[in-house]
Amino acid sequence: MRVRNSRTTLKNLGGGLLTAALFLGAVPVKAQDESSVTPLIERVVPTSNPTVFQEGMNVAPLARATIFVRDIDESLKLYRDILGLRPMFDNYWKGSGINAIMGTEGLELRATVLMAGESVSGNLGIYQLHNDETMPPTSQQTPDTRTGDFALVFPTNDIHRLTAEITAAGYPIVSPPVPLIIREEYEVQPVEMMFRDPDGVLVNLVQAGVRKTK
Repeated sequence: MRVRNSRTTLKNLGGGLLTAALFLGAVPVKAQDESSVTPLIERVVPTSNPTVFQEGMNVAPLARATIFVRDIDESLKLYRDILGLRPMFDNYWKGSGINAIMGTEGLELRATVLMAGESVSGNLGIYQLHNDETMPPTSQQTPDTRTGDFALVFPTNDIHRLTAEITAAGYPIVSPPVPLIIREEYEVQPVEMMFRDPDGVLVNLVQAGVRKTK
């Protein structure tokens, strides 16, 4: 049994075993299967932060969070164009291999992974299912947090400019930049803001403060 790839090899797409494990879960595909992956952009290979398994740990640090979205191009307007994340790869998957890892049948997948800088950890996957008839009709766009929400948390050094761009783009603001508590030892307070992306996912931007000089 083997994975048939009509366009390119898994090695060329993602550093071999790591990509195979992340996308196909090491599930073998029958030889006659028409599984394929089509790169939509040239893959960027990070130069730092290799996957490291620390002693006593069952897993390595989180490689990425992945969200399944209604429209990748709409999501990229936020995560790539405003927040400035850099595409690592953008692939189109089809066949039984990708359906096996997703627990689906007959669906195709566009998978984009974004990174901040040059890192294999802490990245963001934006995936869109095609031929999916179960897409929720609307996304939660409330200006508050609810039980069951999850949030993507990004440190930043430019929270006020980003907040202005996010607000101008029309994303629902849960909170403008605010300090969680007032710290007397800080000259400039640490602040956070939160908003919802096009699919209702909470995004939390965090900016460190500046301590008073002695």
